[in-house]
Amino acid sequence: MTLERASGSIAARGWLKEFFRRDARGITGNLDKLCRECAVDIFGKDKVDHQEKGYWSSWWTGEIQGNWLKGLFDLAFVAGDKRLIGRARAIVENILANQSPDGYIGIYREDCRYVVTKRFGELWTQSRVMNALLCYYEYTREERVLTALERMADNIVANVKRSVYAIPDEDGSKGHSLMIVEGLYALYNMTKKPAYRDFCEWLYADYCAHASEFMQDDLRLCNLFDPDVPFVGHGPHTCEMLRIPLLLYRMTQKEDYLLAFRCALKKLGKNLSLSGSCKSDEFIGTYQSTLVMEDASHAEVFGGSVPLPTAAYEYCSTTELALDYITAEEILGDVTFADKLEWLVYNAGLASKHPSGKMIQYLGADNMYDASHVINPRYDYSPTHDDAAICCAPNSCRLMPMFAERAFLTDGRALIANLYLPMRFSSRADGMRAEIDVQTEYPYRYDVTFAVRAATQPFAFALRIPAYAQTISVRKNGVSCAYDVTEGVAFLRERVGAGDRVEVAFSPEIRMLRAVDGSYALSYGTLLFSKEIAADCRRYRKYDGAKGFYDCDYLPKPHEDWNYTLLAKDPVNCRLAKVELRDGKAYPADRPSIVLAVQALDRSAYPVKLELVPIGATTLRRTTFPIYIDREGVYR
Repeated sequence: MTLERASGSIAARGWLKEFFRRDARGITGNLDKLCRECAVDIFGKDKVDHQEKGYWSSWWTGEIQGNWLKGLFDLAFVAGDKRLIGRARAIVENILANQSPDGYIGIYREDCRYVVTKRFGELWTQSRVMNALLCYYEYTREERVLTALERMADNIVANVKRSVYAIPDEDGSKGHSLMIVEGLYALYNMTKKPAYRDFCEWLYADYCAHASEFMQDDLRLCNLFDPDVPFVGHGPHTCEMLRIPLLLYRMTQKEDYLLAFRCALKKLGKNLSLSGSCKSDEFIGTYQSTLVMEDASHAEVFGGSVPLPTAAYEYCSTTELALDYITAEEILGDVTFADKLEWLVYNAGLASKHPSGKMIQYLGADNMYDASHVINPRYDYSPTHDDAAICCAPNSCRLMPMFAERAFLTDGRALIANLYLPMRFSSRADGMRAEIDVQTEYPYRYDVTFAVRAATQPFAFALRIPAYAQTISVRKNGVSCAYDVTEGVAFLRERVGAGDRVEVAFSPEIRMLRAVDGSYALSYGTLLFSKEIAADCRRYRKYDGAKGFYDCDYLPKPHEDWNYTLLAKDPVNCRLAKVELRDGKAYPADRPSIVLAVQALDRSAYPVKLELVPIGATTLRRTTFPIYIDREGVYR
């Protein structure tokens, strides 16, 4: 089964609409007012020379702005925000107006283009703006944008002729350069120009042939195919590059690329936190105990990591890993990647994002007892994290819009409900038009109604069956509906049309999840639950460019306690845990509409009722706990 995004548009409803509203008023809508990297016209008139100053290189601004533009454009069109759409249109007009006669779009002045040195930010920054322009084209279908993109791609292929990686990379820019494959893959699918495919293969082979000084070698084929070589590199590099072999497999149908991707997934699995993201407190690997950080310049000094519940994951890694799952689901037609995707977004993704939409954590963790810049400048809540690096803020803008875009897929025969989100979906496919209201509080409730408001003709409809679902109930117009299950998808035997209502209910159960340190967490459906630690917010920096933006430390309130032990019948069943549903009218991150009531022991071994909330509704939290298996019935 091959899947692709269903043609159409969405209008968010319920909690998703509020999420987008907060993002538009938050980081996504204001990052150009908060940091100069997004304010300068780097892809227009403010082009730069190739510069190297310590750890900083002039390509940095292109990365930040390019990723932010992709998030801004996605949010504008997914949320249907006319003001943001107008901004997106003006930005695209400016980029196209500054395209060079030879087709070049990028950040460098003419005499600095395609100059390969130990730092080479050309392809990386071009990949960022290319993704933003592709996003704009996908929504508008303006042919002049596609023409500009083709001219840009032709210019890249014509000018990058010699090895990019023969000179060892010292700042990560060359590893990032591999991501130009992503944009060229999209253009190859549209144009079928063999030169784009061939360039992608050549660039990956060049990367695989040369070791780097920077920690970015995890996706070299020699490392992927060696089971004894763990992932150790810079987390965002490894997570973004994970999908490159898969894209090459789709373009070439060469099985070695697919095998490489499978090997990468296996290694990735050893580094995942319970909340779904990849351990990457900058690096996946861990410095060996006999070495100090200043001596470390090559992968040989790193060992494999242990994703402890206190180990951090980077927001950049979370966003890139989500894109890996999106890519894998569509190319391989495997909906189990949608299970991984929604788990990652609803847990790790929301856990590191402040509910206001105005702040994120650069580094988050499943057990987060102190989110302050004194501990680490990447742990506090900030709209920019410019005291560390402004990379995670723009990447946080990309996550939820690209997630919502995959709500509906198609296999060429049926419209498939893939991600269950409150929205109105207006389908446009092969001359068929349909409007579907998706009425749900998912993932805080596990029933969904699809009300078909209009349809030019009846159409085949299907539902992804989440892996957590113990049972599934499907009704059409109040009557039980027959369906056939193929590869995790329930295909309705009857077509649906205007006026029909399809109701589906999934039945999850509370599960106990074991962390690598032997502690346990609880989940229900696609949500991971945590004990929220009441916190004081201390603003220590105000931003002048936009009102209401601050850098904030979150510290536990005095006498706050999180030292508990869960009671269990056995290592699978939590004792007396039950789901409690609350009023769902409030925004879920402000006041959760679902909690788990659990019996636990406090530090004095007195039984207490512990209330756990979705991890995405917390700032400070404890997610994993020791358990006491009450075989003797002491607490029964």
